[in-house]
Amino acid sequence: MTVDMTWWIRLSDSVRAAGHGDAPLDEPIRMIRDGLGFDCAALVGPPRVTLKNSHPVLVNLDYPSETLRFIATTYATQCPAHRYAVERRAALRFIDLPYDFRQSRTYREALKPCGFNEGLTLPLNTPRGGTVPGFLALSSTHGQPLHEESQLALTMHAAEIAKLTDPRPELPASPAELVIWSGHGRVEPRIGDLATAPLTARDFTRIETFHQRDATGLRFRHRDATGHWWRVTTATTPDGVLIRLQRVDPDDHLTARELDVVGLLSRGWTNDGIALALGISARTARSHIESALTKLGVPNRTALAREALLRDLDSLNAIRCTTEDAPT
Repeated sequence: MTVDMTWWIRLSDSVRAAGHGDAPLDEPIRMIRDGLGFDCAALVGPPRVTLKNSHPVLVNLDYPSETLRFIATTYATQCPAHRYAVERRAALRFIDLPYDFRQSRTYREALKPCGFNEGLTLPLNTPRGGTVPGFLALSSTHGQPLHEESQLALTMHAAEIAKLTDPRPELPASPAELVIWSGHGRVEPRIGDLATAPLTARDFTRIETFHQRDATGLRFRHRDATGHWWRVTTATTPDGVLIRLQRVDPDDHLTARELDVVGLLSRGWTNDGIALALGISARTARSHIESALTKLGVPNRTALAREALLRDLDSLNAIRCTTEDAPT
């Protein structure tokens, strides 16, 4: 199916509006699915810290749950077709592969049982340069590949669509009170004095470990023993991890425990799972969520999860729980 230039301009406006939070996240994905003649579509984000090595599904338009789970896990991490698309950074159809995709495990186990005869993967490299990108998956029951002109135009929209999977705004660089390097069991200050750090040497070593399991780096808040808040971010170096710490004002007066709860909720955890991981009751977890909803001025859990991504509302404790105690 081909569409005219006006449609692509409207799609750009829709993607931009969703990226700014002025339209539902599924609006541009639905427009792509329907306008280009597909039956199902899914927007899949880059992987976060997790034991299961899966990608979070941000939008699902009519994929069966088992098929979607396969796409977000096995296909995203093991399928040569997905790797081929990521390496070329372009929208990839079945016919673009150097082999018969219908002989692949992905097609035989996940797509064929649903009656899909054609599809497309669009890799989405985020502005932060994650080594493992999110992607847009499209499938159709008809066997007509997407027209080459539309394939090219969709590839040209990848950078804008990628922002939907990583909605946090780029923040201007500002001086950090502390910059710590951690690698191979060693922790060294690069800026500032390690003795004044709000985290211990063991914490920095754990942050290094958690960073290595996350494709896009860590961004979280930490409240020190004196009640001051810090913004912590990580970046990869050839021989370890740089950990940047900057003093910040409290964000809407969330407590440290509320930040733990919001961090886990943003990863899709249930109240029971949050309660078990943090050693609190489900009722207390629910109370923290209701308090966070009020403080952040958002109406529901979905909006709260998005707000957490926008503001980097996460904690070291939530990251630890996700890495060490993730529910099965």
